[in-house]
Amino acid sequence: MSTTVQAPRKPEAQAGGILGGALGSVLLFLVPFVGLVSAFPLVVQRLKRGLWSAVLAALLATALVAAVSKQPQQPLLFLGILVAPPLLMAEGLARGRGLVRGCGWAFALLLFELALALFFAGPDLASVWFFQPLDVLGSREWLEGIKTSGLPQVSAEQWVEEVHQTRKALEIVYPAAFVVLAGCFVLANGALLRTYLAHRDPGWLEGGEFETIRWPLGLVVAFIASGLSVLAPPLRPLAYNGLVIVAFFFFLQGLAVVAYYANRLAGPRFLRPLVVVLVLAWAPQLLALLGLFDAFFDFRKWAEPPKAEA
Repeated sequence: MSTTVQAPRKPEAQAGGILGGALGSVLLFLVPFVGLVSAFPLVVQRLKRGLWSAVLAALLATALVAAVSKQPQQPLLFLGILVAPPLLMAEGLARGRGLVRGCGWAFALLLFELALALFFAGPDLASVWFFQPLDVLGSREWLEGIKTSGLPQVSAEQWVEEVHQTRKALEIVYPAAFVVLAGCFVLANGALLRTYLAHRDPGWLEGGEFETIRWPLGLVVAFIASGLSVLAPPLRPLAYNGLVIVAFFFFLQGLAVVAYYANRLAGPRFLRPLVVVLVLAWAPQLLALLGLFDAFFDFRKWAEPPKAEA
């Protein structure tokens, strides 16, 4: 990684950067769905101005969230879930460990927080995140709204049946569903940070880090063991959760394979991310199968140039 020597910053500029990062983070937090990447200004603050500047900006942003929030637990959730894990990604980059390892640190922190939350309030947490929204989507009022919108009767009944089946499945695998959501959160923030650095400061990146993701064969063993455990009724809930989590990791490996080949396509530069987005939109379930078979065949080695003979 290339290093640059920066001139000392004036205290006014440092204070302005802290305030700007905090305000930018809070503004992103207040926008629905965009709030998932509300730590991005703080991550940039960490890379440009150092750790303590980012920490002060994060604390200031948390105080601003507490000032505008009506729920007392929201500032803690903002700091612990939305801010701290992305800052660990930036810390991994700043310490020369790479973005993928930084994402691993962020994911580990989220898993620790998730384990505590599920231990103390697992069913209540699942009810707020999954069951209550699904009950609304499968309610009689929602069905009547679907019918009045012009949807055929069979399609409306099929929609409600699928909602009920999804709720029934989540009653068993909601811990694994939270793990998948944590992984998607890390993936979204990591992809955003990588895109920003690739255009503004590629010296922080170490080539195609995400493209090299390949899990050991032990994950295949875990997949087979989880599948066999489904046959034992006492182990069935644990086995289903294990299958969902392992499938998500294979999904990441399959996505890495697609990104590896997409970045080697000949054509306009915008075509490469477009291919990845299309695969995610049309065939996300096939990525898990691709990752599973890649554990045996290593598809990426087929695109490597032949080694020069001595």
